[in-house]
Amino acid sequence: MRFLAAVFLLAVRTCSAFAPIRSSSSAAAGASFSLRSTVTEDTDTSTTIGNAEKSRTQRIMESTSTSGQAGGAGGSSTWDAFLRAEGNWQRLKESKDFRYDSNLLREVQNGIPPPPQFVVDDGTLGNPRAWSKLREQADRAVDGKPELDYDIVVCGGTLGIFVATALKLKGHDVCVVEAGPLRGREQEWNISMDELLELVDLGVLTQEDIDEAVQTEFPACRSGFKNEEVTPLSGTYFTNGVGYETTTPDVLNLGVAPSILIENVKQRFVSMGGVVKEFQPLKQVVVSESVGAAIDLGDDEEPITSRLVLDCMGNASPISRQQRYGMKPDGICCVVGSCAAGFDKE
Repeated sequence: MRFLAAVFLLAVRTCSAFAPIRSSSSAAAGASFSLRSTVTEDTDTSTTIGNAEKSRTQRIMESTSTSGQAGGAGGSSTWDAFLRAEGNWQRLKESKDFRYDSNLLREVQNGIPPPPQFVVDDGTLGNPRAWSKLREQADRAVDGKPELDYDIVVCGGTLGIFVATALKLKGHDVCVVEAGPLRGREQEWNISMDELLELVDLGVLTQEDIDEAVQTEFPACRSGFKNEEVTPLSGTYFTNGVGYETTTPDVLNLGVAPSILIENVKQRFVSMGGVVKEFQPLKQVVVSESVGAAIDLGDDEEPITSRLVLDCMGNASPISRQQRYGMKPDGICCVVGSCAAGFDKE
């Protein structure tokens, strides 16, 4: 089955029973998450401006500072970004599967254009400069091994920088390519301590990094899958007509500052000889099975080559878009903190 992960995170403190153990953020987590932007049971739950009533979700997001917005999934925590995510979700629901047969000679089939050619292995397609560089490096091969620029190029740096650092620690020559500035967003990430300690074991993080980055800690998350906000809630939709609610102790119970975490890992990566190319949007990837891959960075930049290309660009990746062309997901993976609507009540 095909699944699409929805990773638009919203950390909101609404439950006094799970107040943070420690917090330096007013937008702490320890929260209730529902499938809709609902008005909660608190006395001060909505604000009326003109004829429009704002939900708590809207008021919280509109009060969030916009100075530290970043790229990537969840990088923008503004209300407008939330509405864009809702629009994408609506389009996904309304989309339908279609089939494009690349073996047919017709370019447009039943009104359907060909899939985007972001990754190509046909020498007649793609940037000639990228193919030319692969040929030149193949000609300089030593013992049959082409002299490529890097062992691995990681596309997408927000999470890719962690993968890249782990690979660099293994002795690989690694480059990270990021379309914008490589920085973490202002809104906290939610994560578990066990997950952070695994990165310490790999050498990607240090305990000092964790101590500096953790801004909020609380004992549990309250997760709700409901058609309206009713708290406390017991049972399931079939017994209460509302939905389901549960708590998960010590799971995603830390709020870390991505700006601190990513900057520390980025500096560690660079200090080990890793290369970071910021403000370098990818145009295309050309692949030669006998040589390697060349990444087209545009007319003003020289292509870079590698033996392996890792796609860490998230759900909006042009590589993923090409792979799943015409396919509608069979289901949605709702990550804790996701904001979504439109599910059947059952």
